Amino acid sequence: MSHPLEPIVALQKKDRRLIKLMREIRDIPQRKSDIEAQLAGSAQKLETALDSRKHTEATLNEQELEVESLKERITKYKNQQMEATTNDQYRAFVKEIGTVEREISDLEDKEIVLMEALEKGKAIVAECEEKLNGEKAGISDELKELDDRSAELTEMLEQMKADRARAVEQCDKAIVQKYTRIMNNKRDFAVVMVEPGGHCGGCHMKLPPQVTNDARNPTKIVACNFCGRIVYNP
Repeated sequence: MSHPLEPIVALQKKDRRLIKLMREIRDIPQRKSDIEAQLAGSAQKLETALDSRKHTEATLNEQELEVESLKERITKYKNQQMEATTNDQYRAFVKEIGTVEREISDLEDKEIVLMEALEKGKAIVAECEEKLNGEKAGISDELKELDDRSAELTEMLEQMKADRARAVEQCDKAIVQKYTRIMNNKRDFAVVMVEPGGHCGGCHMKLPPQVTNDARNPTKIVACNFCGRIVYNP
């Protein structure tokens, strides 16, 4: 006499494959989101590098304009110096010219630092662009693979659902109802084997001898006293 739990155990194997399949399908959108987030992070790094380079260029341009303005002021002072009528006026222009020349020298020192920073900034931008372009190509392939995998899994899912429906027809309806209720609650196993030593294959607690014996009886459907799973002792 075959045990009525045999088709339920077969059904459980199909359900566990279904659960695994549906979990993979469910995880694909998150995997795609993680990949796109990685690309967005690289794009943000490039944008930050571009902003930094633009800021350095703008500051350098401002200082170059300031130097030109100061040079024009020196030219103006020198022209006025030529028209000085007293030694005091002449010396005053010499002093003003010296002050402006020191300002120009300080700005030119800063320009050197900015030009070095600009070259580094350009190199960083080029590096970020290269990395982003490489990731775009790779990510495009990854996203396509995930889309293809999703389509493949969805097709498999429909086939497995149909196969499950046929398997359910081979099972006792009352047992299926009990099995389904436990499976929805436990999310792993609803039917477990009695382990050596008389332990539950689900929670691994020691089963009463009567439960262990009844689990061998094809006319009885018994459950673990601790976790509520159906125990099977073929």
